[in-house]
Amino acid sequence: MSSQASDVEVVPTAKSPSLAEPRLPYLLLLVVFAASRVAYYLLGVRFDARGVSKFFQIIDPELLKHRLLQSMYYLHTQPPGFNVYTGIVLKLFPEHYAVAFHVLHLIYGAAICCLLYHLMRVCGVRIPIAFTLTALFIVSPGVVLFENFFLYEYLLVFLLLMTAAALYYFFARKKTIYIVVFFFGILLLVLLRNQFHLIYLLAILGLLLYFGGHSRRAILLAGILPIVLTFSLYFKNWVLFRTFSSSTWMGMNMDVITSHHLTPEEAKHFMDSGLISPVSLIDAGAPLSEYKPFITMPAKTGIPVLDEETTSTGVPNFNNIAYFQVQKYYVHDGLALLRHYPRVYLRSLEAAWFTYFLPTGDFPFFDQNRPKIWPIDRFFNVVFFGQWREASDRKAVRAVAASGHKLSLVLYSGTFLMTGLPLLWAWGIYYLISGLRRTSLELATAMLLGFLLFNITYLAGIANFLSSFENNRYRFPVDGFYLILLGIAIEHISQRVTAWRPSAAGAS
Repeated sequence: MSSQASDVEVVPTAKSPSLAEPRLPYLLLLVVFAASRVAYYLLGVRFDARGVSKFFQIIDPELLKHRLLQSMYYLHTQPPGFNVYTGIVLKLFPEHYAVAFHVLHLIYGAAICCLLYHLMRVCGVRIPIAFTLTALFIVSPGVVLFENFFLYEYLLVFLLLMTAAALYYFFARKKTIYIVVFFFGILLLVLLRNQFHLIYLLAILGLLLYFGGHSRRAILLAGILPIVLTFSLYFKNWVLFRTFSSSTWMGMNMDVITSHHLTPEEAKHFMDSGLISPVSLIDAGAPLSEYKPFITMPAKTGIPVLDEETTSTGVPNFNNIAYFQVQKYYVHDGLALLRHYPRVYLRSLEAAWFTYFLPTGDFPFFDQNRPKIWPIDRFFNVVFFGQWREASDRKAVRAVAASGHKLSLVLYSGTFLMTGLPLLWAWGIYYLISGLRRTSLELATAMLLGFLLFNITYLAGIANFLSSFENNRYRFPVDGFYLILLGIAIEHISQRVTAWRPSAAGAS
């Protein structure tokens, strides 16, 4: 009897939800979601729409209102999607756009809540585990802070979960509409954020074609249009700006991962020796006026989005074509440092991974809302993320690093995240591969898990090797994917323990 029990392979099995799938948990999760939002509102949390007029990612709001199509055609610093989205809302709600964005984010939040729970359920996670994890995620301060913050991240969370669900149902039900929805979601990601590169789209299409079996024709047909549209965007930028990409920001970003990490003494030394230019002493993001001694101002084009030095709200317009000359300095100096002083890039990697594992809500731009819920956020950061020392004062953290006590920086990051996320990622890969070898995973579940792991790996690599300082913000869009892996892992362990107990009892 005990030998029979020990021979059973215990793995969560995923079955397509049927009409028998209980709907009450979804209703209860939405009640939890609504109640938590009321509670946070009573504590003083309000939607922070300052980004519309202050963040460099958004072009001049007046151009979005009155010259949207022209400005999007000549936009080159980033893909046009998020500015189109912002411009449409500004046109429809010129006076009450903050309320409109807040309502949209609440809709995304409710959808995120249901999608997270549902994806855990189709992966075989039992209701109590899936419900508890989803409820904790959706009421956590970090999620609420992003929900009340105007930028890409919350919309990206929704789109990633939506595409994951569409991919699952395409392989579970073999209906073409699901793969069309999937690639539509992928196209939106590409148009919203330059991290989702043409390479990302081609890699996903290639992997789906390789593993898609008899569904290859539908996959190829659904993927052609997004590839054509993305290629057209890249080709447009090549024709206009001689860059085959959706964003020209990489030139500015070169400073972020190289020159910015030089000490003042090192920067002066390398400048005096001629290795880098004086431009690298100016942090990327400075107004154009600071670069004028080093560049020649181009003739006006007559196109406001290319000519404005500052927007109507006083923010530098990085879409000004004069910044192309600035970028050449940063690229030249960055490559020189990578060749002759690679230590500076190692510092960038240290900062990147440190910030990647910071708790979700520990982000400097939450200065308006985070102080109002600081005790709750601090509780979550200690209990669920293992952040033993407060890291909000970045200057204090940098002072600790400069003092030579770098090991103590671990206490300022999320120690549970630092250990747990890599373990979840590695275990997820093992679980997927072993499930495929033993045929214990349905194809739909395997494709879903592969999509989660691919995005976690891809976005972690992009964020940490090409940026340094806001990496927990870059991680946030896949936090839900990590949570799904956690749900599967808990379910797997729970079933193992359940199977072991009768076996141990029989042996005794």
